[in-house]
Amino acid sequence: MSTLGILVNSDKYRDEVLGVVQAAKKAGHDVKIFIMDDGVLLGNELCGDIGTDAEVAYCDHSAQPKGIKEIKGALAGSQFQNATMMHEADKVVVF
Repeated sequence: MSTLGILVNSDKYRDEVLGVVQAAKKAGHDVKIFIMDDGVLLGNELCGDIGTDAEVAYCDHSAQPKGIKEIKGALAGSQFQNATMMHEADKVVVF
């Protein structure tokens, strides 16, 4: 089984991210997501839609200036979590 990494750095592609997660899970892949920059604006909605289909972390440094104190269902982290996802993923898609 392989791991798909998804980097979400925009708030414009919610449906596309969900579609890729669903397709990857259906194909039997693990999915890890890191959310940063304007992507944090989608964080709570995205995590609610994804549920347990993916491991999600977000950049707290990106979230705080946008007034986001927490993204439920995601680990508050830093670029370390992004680097870890990149290292562990077999392929990475960026939105």
